[in-house]
Amino acid sequence: MAVPLTRYGDLLLAYLRPQGVKVLALAVLLLGNVGLQLVNPQILRYFIDAARAGSTLHHLLMVAVLYLGVAVLSYVMTIGETYLGEDVGWTATNALRTDLAPTSCGWICRSTTRARPVS
Repeated sequence: MAVPLTRYGDLLLAYLRPQGVKVLALAVLLLGNVGLQLVNPQILRYFIDAARAGSTLHHLLMVAVLYLGVAVLSYVMTIGETYLGEDVGWTATNALRTDLAPTSCGWICRSTTRARPVS
């Protein structure tokens, strides 16, 4: 029994759409963190080039502080991603469970009301 991929997409959207703001924030955090992870090595490269070129200590200190600030911001964004990802995932899972519970209870109730042999 082949299920078309659009059905899976519809199912995913049905449980993620009520959390649209959180999903959007998660996407922004993910993309922002990837951007910071791409920028940080460039800052380090600039620091090394400036140090080799004989830049002032004040300038090197500012670049180092920028590097550390981007690293800390990236770490904070990773924490936010983890929190939002867990929250969105659990909320969608619980909504799915809520929708499936009546069906599951119906199956259980029907199977337990059948005649059983008396022991």
